[in-house]
Amino acid sequence: MMRLLPSLALLLLLSACGAHRFVASTHPNGKPEVVIYMKGKGENAVKVMEKVYYTNGQMEYVGHFENGVEHGEWKYYYENGTQKYLENWADGVEHGIHYDYSPDGQVYRELHYDQASS
Repeated sequence: MMRLLPSLALLLLLSACGAHRFVASTHPNGKPEVVIYMKGKGENAVKVMEKVYYTNGQMEYVGHFENGVEHGEWKYYYENGTQKYLENWADGVEHGIHYDYSPDGQVYRELHYDQASS
């Protein structure tokens, strides 16, 4: 039940903001490869989130967009589901702390980005 709560919360958030889910591409096995979430309709629609999956169905990464560029937290995963990277973006530029995780889930590198210095 606890595993379903974050997914349910995300679904409710996307429903509330009127985001529409589109499978942009699939793997040869028929499973989704790239899923894009759009807000708005027609030519006014904008991408608000992107999810990419491995062939086994496990998520490869998920990230958010604002005004057409990367914004907020982006999470990357190893094929077994363990977190691989954690990035933070502000207006299309990596900003804040970026974490790299080893396959056992331990942080092995921490990078600090300052939007003003990029």
